[in-house]
Parts: sequence; C-alpha cells; structure tokens
Amino acid sequence: MKKTLSLVALSALCAVPAFAQVNVASIVDMELLTHTELSQKLKDGWTSVLLVAGGTEERGPQDVLGGHTMMAHSHADMIAKKLGKTLVAPVLPIAVNATGLNAAREMADQAGAMQVPADVFKQIQLAEIDSLARSGFKDIYVMGDHGGGQAEMKEAAEEMDKKWTGKGTRVYYVSDFYNKTHDDVDMYLYEHKLPIAGHGAMLETSIMMYLEPAPGAWVRPSYKTVAFDPTGQTPEQWKAARDARMARQAAIAAGQNPPPAAGRGGGRGAADPNAPPRVNNGLTGDPRPSTKAIGKDLIDIIVNNGVNDIKKMTAERRGPSTK
Repeated sequence: MKKTLSLVALSALCAVPAFAQVNVASIVDMELLTHTELSQKLKDGWTSVLLVAGGTEERGPQDVLGGHTMMAHSHADMIAKKLGKTLVAPVLPIAVNATGLNAAREMADQAGAMQVPADVFKQIQLAEIDSLARSGFKDIYVMGDHGGGQAEMKEAAEEMDKKWTGKGTRVYYVSDFYNKTHDDVDMYLYEHKLPIAGHGAMLETSIMMYLEPAPGAWVRPSYKTVAFDPTGQTPEQWKAARDARMARQAAIAAGQNPPPAAGRGGGRGAADPNAPPRVNNGLTGDPRPSTKAIGKDLIDIIVNNGVNDIKKMTAERRGPSTK
C-alpha cells in the first residue's frame, strides 16, 4: 500500500509542468517584463527605450496585413541589442493614412487597413512618450516603419523633449530609420539591378521572407507570380531624379543657388499605350525577385541607419561618452 501511494505521489509530481527558465537579462521587450523586473532594469541603467510605430494595411495578395508592425518590432529589437541596455516599448499597430483608407490612393477599396487621424496619432505619441518618461526612462527614441505619421512623430518628440529636458529626460525623432533608409534601399536595388520602389514590393516582401517564422507564414508563395501595378519609373529615371535631388541638397548646404527642381520622371501622366494593364490589388512594384538573402541585406541597412542616427543624436545632446 505504501509503495502504491509513493508511486501515485511520484506520478503527480511528474505531471506538474516545469516553469520556463526566463533569462531576464536578455529581454529587450518591455511587454515581456514584469513591473519589478522593469524597475530593476531601470536601476541597472537600462534607461534608454525605443518607441516604434508599425501599422496594419494591405500590401498586395501575397504579404500579410501586419507587416509594418512585425518589421518594426524585429528591427527595434535588433537596434536595442546593438545599442546595449536599451528596451523596446510596445509597438503601435495603427498608423496615419493606411493606404486602404486613404482616398488619395488607388487602393482605397482594399480591405484590412487600420488608421487614426493625424491629430489623434500625434496625441497617442505624446501620451506614450509621457508614460515612458514618467516610468523613469532618460532617453526616448521615436521612430516608425510607416510613412504616414512621420511628421507627427517628429512634432511629438520635439514637444516632449522641451517638456522633459529640465528633468533630465531627452526625446529624439530618429528620421534615418525611415527616411534615409528608403533612399538607401532604393540605391541598393538599383545597384543590384532589381525592381525599385513600390508598395508591398521588394522591400517588404524580402524582409518579411527573412523574418517570418516559417515559409509562407508572412509571405504567401504567390509572390513569385502575383500580378502588380508598375511604379511608373524605370531604374534609370529614378537614378536621374535622385542625382538631381542630391545635387540640389548639396548646393543648398554650400550656400549656392540650387539647380531647378526636375520632375520625378517616369510618372504616370498621359496613358502609355504600351504600358501593361493596371492592377488594383493593393500592390505596386514587382515583388517577384524577392529573396531571404536580399531581405537580410535590407535589414542591415535599416538597423545600421537606426543605430548610427541614435548614436549621433545622443552624442550631440549627452556628450561622446554615451551611446
């Protein structure tokens, strides 16, 4: 009888699930920490935080709606780990002017877009920054993966920096995370003779292929054959427009009269009888050559731009001894 009871007790103990062994020291996502763990990290000098906005919108029949949020979160984690002692705040999955609800875009009838008005988005940014500052963070870096909302993020960061700087907290808008990145990515695609620009095309599709947990989870196999709406610019037209823009910027920086601005070139303008038929499926540009290897290269561009911009701005405000 005693032997039977012992076996029953042993079986009961074996049935109890073991607790996961969590290495709190390696966690950079705020939402995966408890309150006491976060408080301890702040005491240990983890006083920098990335506040990144994502977005939910259509990006063609092949890419999932949450791509902006997934990419923003992954890139932020990589940046935080490169910087050291930096956390990542919860990523906002809603943006301004999500293409499916923006009447100015031709994909305005595509399902799945989630957005808020620009003024509401800015208020959300202000409240998030204020919350992080009140929690004890001293350097708050604001950035976004979606074009809509960049101006509001910049305004919110500048306003909150003025509010909190007297208490030792600085707030930064990380422009290069989005703005410089898109120019650098287009140049990478140009140099590698790949299709340039587009929505849901080479940039998003390649990156999501690299990041997705399993093939087809974020990018459906249809990316190889999907119909798409061409962007309207050839690589050569894009390069000429970029060179002209860079020349204007250099002239302005040197205090010279800049050459007249040229049109973007390659725009749709008058209908071209030889152009392929228009496709209204939420995709512009050609995603078909996308690969995981290209995605890795593009991620490196994004992460390095974010890290370098953060280090530069922090050194300017805090001194060279910081990040």
